[in-house]
Amino acid sequence: MVPVLSILLITHNQRELLQRCLKSVLAQELQVPFEIIISDDRSTDGTKDWVFEQKNNWEGKKDNLVEIKYTYCDSDDCNPSTVSERCGWNKLNAYRQARGKYFVNIDADDYLRSSDIYQRQIDMLEAHPECSMCMQSVLSLNEGEPFERGKVWPNHPKLCEGAVINKEDFILQELRGLNQVYMIRRHPEDDMQALYGKWFDDTVITYHHMQYGPVVFLNRADYVWVQYPKSISHDMTKDDMLIIYGLLPLHHAKMIPSLQYLFLRQGLKTMIHMMKYAPDFPELSQQYHRYLSLERGFIYKYYTEKFHSVFGLIRYKAIRDLLLLMNKHQLTSKGWLRLAKYTML
Repeated sequence: MVPVLSILLITHNQRELLQRCLKSVLAQELQVPFEIIISDDRSTDGTKDWVFEQKNNWEGKKDNLVEIKYTYCDSDDCNPSTVSERCGWNKLNAYRQARGKYFVNIDADDYLRSSDIYQRQIDMLEAHPECSMCMQSVLSLNEGEPFERGKVWPNHPKLCEGAVINKEDFILQELRGLNQVYMIRRHPEDDMQALYGKWFDDTVITYHHMQYGPVVFLNRADYVWVQYPKSISHDMTKDDMLIIYGLLPLHHAKMIPSLQYLFLRQGLKTMIHMMKYAPDFPELSQQYHRYLSLERGFIYKYYTEKFHSVFGLIRYKAIRDLLLLMNKHQLTSKGWLRLAKYTML
C-alpha cells in the first residue's frame, strides 16, 4: 500500500512521553492508508527498542497502517547553534522519508485528544484541492492540567469552519498557528534540505507551503501542545527574546523570498520595537550569540559586536529612522520594503 498520509513524529530522550503521543496517533480512525515515521535524535533512553516493540505489536494488526518506521538522526551533523536548529534537522530527517500525499508533524511531548481529527483534515483538503493546507487551532495546556484550563489559539473572527484564508490575510492578520496543527499537501519535487537544511522548522515549514495555495480552516482544537517549565525558550535571556523574535520577519524574508514583502510589512512594528529597546551591547546567551554570528548581514553583525564603529552607529540610527518613517506614514510599498531590507543586510 502507498500511504495517503505521512505522520512525522520527532523525539529526543522522551520515551515516556512518546508512549502517550504514539497511542493518540494510533487511535486515529483513518479511512486511508497511513505511515508513521518516528525520527529519533540521539536518544539514549531506550527509545529505539521501545519503538520496535510497537512495530511488532501494531504492524499487520491495523489494516490501513502501512508502516511504523524508526529512523535515527544525529543533529550534531548540522553544526547547530540552537535547540531549534536541532529540531529542524530532526523534522527534515522525518520529512525526507515521507511518501504520503499529505503530511502532518507532531512532537513526542504533545498528543491528540480526538480519534477523528486527521481524517477530518484529509476530508477538508479533498474538498478544497485549491488549498495547500488544512489548519485547526491548538490547545495549549500546562502539563498535568485538565483540558478545561487550556488556551485555544489562534482565535480570530476569520477562523470559522470552512473558511479559506489567502496568504495576505494569513500573514498580515497574524492567523498562523503552531506548525503541528496543519495537515499539508506534500510537494515531493521540493528539495527541502537544499532550501532550508537545519532551518526546516515550524514557521518555515508552514510558510513554504503557503506559497502553493490558501489555507482552509477546520474549527477544532484537538492538537494538545503541552507546556513545561523547561522548553526551547526557557533559557533565553531577555535580550535573546527581544532580538531573535525581532529579527524573525527579516529571517523569513530571507528564507522565502516570494513572500518577503508580506513578512516585512507585517513585522515592521516588531522590528521597530526591537531597535527601540535593544541595548547597544546586548547580553546574549552563548547559543544565540553564535547563531547571530553565523548569519550574514549588517544587523546581525551589529548585535554581536563588542564595540561599534562610527559608521556602524550612523547606519544603525539611519535604519531605525527609516523604519519609524515608514510606519508613521504607512510607506509599505514593495520599493520601501526593499529599501528597508537592503539597509539591514
